[in-house]
Amino acid sequence: MKDDYLVSKWALIRRNELVDIPDELEIHPDFLRRFSHAEFESAFRKIGEMFRQIYSDMAVSPQKFGLPLYKVNEYDYFSNQAREARTSPYNLFYFMLCLFACGDFNGTTVITDTAEVRKTDKSKRTNLLLEALCDYGFSFGGIKKYSLSSGDHLEIDYPKNRIILEVLSSISKKVKHTQLKDVKNYRSGSATFSNAFIGWNYKILTEDLHTCSLAEGCDYVADKMHNEADREVIFTLDKILTEHGFSKKKGDPNEGPSIRYYRQKSSVYDYALTSDTGNLYLELRIRNAKNCLEYLSECPERIVELFRYSDTGCQNRINETCRFGVKYEFEGEEKWHCGCCGAPFKIHPTKEDIPHYLKLWELGKKK
Repeated sequence: MKDDYLVSKWALIRRNELVDIPDELEIHPDFLRRFSHAEFESAFRKIGEMFRQIYSDMAVSPQKFGLPLYKVNEYDYFSNQAREARTSPYNLFYFMLCLFACGDFNGTTVITDTAEVRKTDKSKRTNLLLEALCDYGFSFGGIKKYSLSSGDHLEIDYPKNRIILEVLSSISKKVKHTQLKDVKNYRSGSATFSNAFIGWNYKILTEDLHTCSLAEGCDYVADKMHNEADREVIFTLDKILTEHGFSKKKGDPNEGPSIRYYRQKSSVYDYALTSDTGNLYLELRIRNAKNCLEYLSECPERIVELFRYSDTGCQNRINETCRFGVKYEFEGEEKWHCGCCGAPFKIHPTKEDIPHYLKLWELGKKK
């Protein structure tokens, strides 16, 4: 990563959030009024490749996209600079969503009201974003020096393949009128991770232009996974927990989407399936690890390692004010798991170990 910028790391993490496109696509007839299935599918795939390349280029040359150039190790995780670095790679894609959602076709190009774009989208340095998009085949007219304030309309063209414009337009408009219809903060974590345009989620194509049910269940996390085993364990565990009476809702972390499961009405979840910078984790709310130690003899080594591990804890532990950490003794050593920013036990789940996860939570749920 060039010059070790914080945003370079996060551009690659955001790239990893793009949804894998399967070999065969189901496309609702609403999307195919002007083009064949093959034409629309080909353009959809090319846009996915373009999005992936843009994120890759952001990691190498963030200044080209007007991204913040904060250096690694110069700002802590909770600083305003670190927060900006985590979210700024989305700016170009939100800007594109706005350009096409607010625009209409005039012949072979899209005409967008620049005042509406400036009102709707709060992305900064949009002149750099427009200029950067030219490197990926777009051209823009109606304004001067890529400044939206220099004209009352923006003309968008993609001369190499104008079906690209049609696909971007139809998907952005559907997302605006379905997923974002009643969303107050469309840049919140949960709204972003669900957003079919930002994640370029092929499932947006399966329903008509006025219906969108994607990311309403455990797909919210499963869609971000890149191997079948991870997706399968998510679906299996979700089914088991739901059948056992657990309720669920979306989490909103910085590093990726999360589905949190609650046995009773509480602000504290018991399980969570979380995508942390692209890696799947199961979080277990074990409150009393001592109650689990005897059962570990029946568990595979990967679960034993979970209890063998010890972290340093957070600042609250150093201050001796921590109320959520879990302390226990295992194999003659004191262990500590911090529970301030999430459940204290976290593991990459496998389908065959699900019965152990359920048993460990049951044993450790009481202090």
